[in-house]
Amino acid sequence: MKNMTSDRYRRQIDISVVIPLFNEEESLPVLYEKLKGVLEELSISYEIIFVDDGSTDNSYEIISKIQNKNSCVKTIKFRTNAGKAKALNRGFKVAGGNIVFTMDADLQDDPEEIPNFLSKINEGYDLVSGWKKKRHDPLEKRLPSKLFNKITSLFTGLKLHDFNCGFKAYKREILDEISVYGELHRYIPALAHWQGYRVGEIPIKHHPRKFGESKYGLKRYIRGFFDLFTVVLLTKYIRTPIYLFGFTGSLFLTVGFLILFFITYLQITYGSILGHRPLSYFGVLSVLFGSQSISLGFLSEMLANISQAKGGGGISIRNYIGDNQKETGDVDLSIVVPLYNERESISILHNSLKLNLSNSGKNYEIVFVDDGSNDGSFDILMDIYGKNDRIKIIQLRKRFGKASALQAGFNYSVGEIIITMDADLQDSPGEIHHFIKEIDKGCNFVIGHRTEVPLFSLLSSAIFNKIVSLFSRVTFSDINCGLKAFKRSVIKDLRLYGELHRYFPILIARKGYKIEEIKVAHNPRQFGKSKYGITRIPKAFLDLFTIVLLTGFQGRPLHFFGGIGVSVGLVGLSINAYLCVLKFIEGNIGNHYTLLLMGVMLMVLGLQWFSAGILSELVNGIYEREFGEDIEG
Repeated sequence: MKNMTSDRYRRQIDISVVIPLFNEEESLPVLYEKLKGVLEELSISYEIIFVDDGSTDNSYEIISKIQNKNSCVKTIKFRTNAGKAKALNRGFKVAGGNIVFTMDADLQDDPEEIPNFLSKINEGYDLVSGWKKKRHDPLEKRLPSKLFNKITSLFTGLKLHDFNCGFKAYKREILDEISVYGELHRYIPALAHWQGYRVGEIPIKHHPRKFGESKYGLKRYIRGFFDLFTVVLLTKYIRTPIYLFGFTGSLFLTVGFLILFFITYLQITYGSILGHRPLSYFGVLSVLFGSQSISLGFLSEMLANISQAKGGGGISIRNYIGDNQKETGDVDLSIVVPLYNERESISILHNSLKLNLSNSGKNYEIVFVDDGSNDGSFDILMDIYGKNDRIKIIQLRKRFGKASALQAGFNYSVGEIIITMDADLQDSPGEIHHFIKEIDKGCNFVIGHRTEVPLFSLLSSAIFNKIVSLFSRVTFSDINCGLKAFKRSVIKDLRLYGELHRYFPILIARKGYKIEEIKVAHNPRQFGKSKYGITRIPKAFLDLFTIVLLTGFQGRPLHFFGGIGVSVGLVGLSINAYLCVLKFIEGNIGNHYTLLLMGVMLMVLGLQWFSAGILSELVNGIYEREFGEDIEG
């Protein structure tokens, strides 16, 4: 929840400068005078926030005296040394400026660079990072830093020369959206870049340290690489963790089972695996690691589901254009159209929608969600908006995916009936009145069944829908059809994240809503090409397993994990019991080494999955206490 007092205060301050410090008593008076001089020359409102991170010298006494002389100075003191990230995070919460600067207190950052940062911000950048192009640091600090920055750029996709530079400028909205913890402060640019903000860089002067010594050593880079892994996980897989853990686990499981089948073949054929025991160990470890990775993936999906329920979808909106005064119920019908690079289709689709909806007898709105297009689609939408006051436009900062675009559209729509359709002209607006008719009859959800599709698409769709039906026990002819209609109550009961939009019907059916499926025309694509490729197929199956878990075992995850764990564990226990009897009767287990390996492995696997079940029950308990589930009609 936003603090309204803080928001009003922020509009009165142009610049905040947040300075974390630890034992910098000699530098502080000089830094303050330089900073004050630069800020006053700019003729803007400002504040300076010193955050004392548990200093043991006279640093706090010095900044307190400065505060007494200047009402634009604020001070914060920690009782203990909590780390730079916490110091920055606390400073960000207190800062009221529309633009927030961070800089170190050791005089190596030069306040005279502030106007250069502001110039870069005025070019349209949301975050500007300093680049210590000519560093006055010893070689043993420069070389690891250069390597660190190269690797970080490679993994995050953001090309910066100096992630570790403490001198940065941020627009306020970035800090409202990103929370810094641990040692992730150096990765704020990467986190902002992932959210679709424009991140820039300027070369800055870097002075030699005048007082004291550096608080950082080589171990900072070691910790930094662990933090880098965290950032990659947060930015690339936060909404689809099963893709990381599922793909990794499947790979290791496949390799492990192939090795164990080979070992078993050797045992059966030659009666011995002599010389291949290291390979057998690797096979067992691969299976164990793969199994653990998959179970972690399912647990992560449960956590992602909870995060979405708490509003942690992480969708960053660049622009919203439309009527903000209407509330739910003021509009009968909302058409939500997610799109990515569809500039040729937009005007044709809008004209067709307008023609068909004008005859529907419904008070309507059209919500276009631009999912980070880079072909000028947003400009076309703005042109349409000037001609039709029933239009809403949501522009996401980057391409978040169709599920996120749909969720944004749902959040901003106010109709009692919501219809979704694709922007590629393959869905016909002329079909909308059939969907409205079914909803008016009492249906909660209506999905289209596309006819007249190419033979290959028809066959592949039939196979996919059959597999979906087999695993989910819910039957649909065309679960991937983008033309759907929902009652508002159904939308309120859905939580979208990752790429689960294709399984709307399963989520809705499992909640007991009344569903209807109707045949619809399907037009050939007129412009561009499909945004989906072959990589969508394995992702679709991983999402299917996720949906089965979430819908079938959300309230009782131990039944899923524990069922697998107990079953596998009992098989392993039976094998080991047999070998124990064999050992007792014959004095040895003979050539059953491979069987022993299998038995031990299965027991460990069983314990793994049962433990995952207990952990998932704890997670589910948190979910139920926070949100529960409404199944009343």
